[in-house]
Amino acid sequence: MFDYWETAVKPKFKRLTYIFRITAGTENIYLADNGIHYALPYATGGYYEFSYIHEIDVFKVPEWAKEAVFYQIMTERFANGNPDLNPEGTQEWGGRPELDNYFGGDLQGVLNHLDDLTKLGVNAIYFTPLFQANSYHKYDTIDYKKVDPHFGDNDMLKKVAEQCHRRGIRVMLDAVFNHCSEDFPPFQDVLKNGKNSKYADWFHINEYPVRIKDGIPTYDTFGFYGNMPKFNTANPEVKAYLLDVAEYWIKEIKLDGWRLDVANEVDNHFWRDFRKVVKTANPEAYIVGEAKELNFAITLSFSNPLLHPRLFSIA
Repeated sequence: MFDYWETAVKPKFKRLTYIFRITAGTENIYLADNGIHYALPYATGGYYEFSYIHEIDVFKVPEWAKEAVFYQIMTERFANGNPDLNPEGTQEWGGRPELDNYFGGDLQGVLNHLDDLTKLGVNAIYFTPLFQANSYHKYDTIDYKKVDPHFGDNDMLKKVAEQCHRRGIRVMLDAVFNHCSEDFPPFQDVLKNGKNSKYADWFHINEYPVRIKDGIPTYDTFGFYGNMPKFNTANPEVKAYLLDVAEYWIKEIKLDGWRLDVANEVDNHFWRDFRKVVKTANPEAYIVGEAKELNFAITLSFSNPLLHPRLFSIA
């Protein structure tokens, strides 16, 4: 068992050095950046330090997010509000969920239960992906500016966001910018035209023709799932396309934030530009990234990691 200790310090100057003194009975030891000392070292002796604190670099969480009570909604599994939108073969509600079945959850179902969420004290909703895709989970995006037709349409999403905001509920969407669906039109163009495709550099193609060879894709993917090719976010065209998507939804539905899917697998340069675009469109937007392992090269580029080991915030 252990405890967490914290304090708030307001430096007199725009720089700070510090050290920890640990006391047990009459014994003191000092924990510095360069190790443990048994006597107080000189101030230049390996203290932790902020060499200079630039205000522009200070990490600021939007005030609303500090007290937010989030509810995560995977729309397909939440509530079926409009059976007319049901996919073929939709299961009876309450049945056993499988990787390839559907229960008909949709945005109307979410709309029908907003008052229930309010009664629970929810004041922020994080939606897993809502855009057109083949799967129930929608992490294989086909069209980033189109709500999946089994969920509703763009107008319905706008209505849900408006009704959320009327109730004081913030809305966060899922940014799946590491990879897309194999049916994403630019990737289909690569499958058709190979290295002659104008989109060939949108992805990480290791060998032509583009295919599954001996069970392994000849292109980089999310995991080794051939149906989810990985974007080359270092490509300026890809970056411009995805950043436009991020800005579009903030303006279209007054989006309050983005959750970044497998953020640790996307290059840091992309996320820095993403943050600039999002914060310009909505200075109060909250951005949280998923990371399957703690990668300090990423977290230190933006902010302090959150307590959840798989999340970090760059908002």
